[in-house]
Amino acid sequence: MSIVVTFEPPAAMYMTGRIELDGSTPRWGAAVLLSDARKGVSGSDREDKMASPIIPRQHVALTFTDITDQARHDLVAGVKQAATTSSLVIGNQGLQTSLAALLVKDTALTTSNTAVAADRMKLSTDLTTEVEHRSALDGEIRAYVSLVEGGAKTQADVTGAGLEARNPTPKTKLPPGMVEAIDTKFPKKGHGRATVSVHDTGKGRRLYVAEWSPEPYGPSSWAPLGIGYGKTRTLLGASGTKIWVRFATVRGQLQSDWCTPVLVTLP
Repeated sequence: MSIVVTFEPPAAMYMTGRIELDGSTPRWGAAVLLSDARKGVSGSDREDKMASPIIPRQHVALTFTDITDQARHDLVAGVKQAATTSSLVIGNQGLQTSLAALLVKDTALTTSNTAVAADRMKLSTDLTTEVEHRSALDGEIRAYVSLVEGGAKTQADVTGAGLEARNPTPKTKLPPGMVEAIDTKFPKKGHGRATVSVHDTGKGRRLYVAEWSPEPYGPSSWAPLGIGYGKTRTLLGASGTKIWVRFATVRGQLQSDWCTPVLVTLP
């Protein structure tokens, strides 16, 4: 807590002094320091003092987040030029020492930048040369392998030439594909006759076997239909006879699954 004391100065003007109740120096502004008013000291014995003003701290706008080496060099060059006329730098030994260190370390970084740029150029050239040499070696390896494969009679010949022999790939014997559909054709005249054939749209000649069954069919009701391996079979019987027909594809010793049976009613 503080009080303000007003007094009549000798000159034709008024001044306001500010003192603390405990007699301490005022904490703000420039004011006339008075003696402890409670002690009754006369105005002629007062001591006038000026309190030191508060100076705000100054900050530099600088961040190292995205700064480049070129920006660093430019910064040091600007500092070097400004230091020759800066009263702050000229009058501060610490700043002068730091400036000298800045110049030395900036020169060292410049030397490193130059060396790295040269190294990068050489690395680019070396990488290109490496790719060319690798390609040439791969081509010669392929030529050597081709000559070994053309002359080797056994796996021992391959390993004896310094290469790893590859085991033969076993041929997978898969059955041929199933018949997808059966076409039925009736004669324009006559009765008790029909022709069934595989609906084959693929290229190349395929072989087929066929079976027939009376109505209804079961696991043991099927019998061979016709002879040979053609895709067409002829059905004969009394008019109205119901006959089930199915086909399968054959390739060598392999046979596909039977297709879905088709019911044919003879006209």
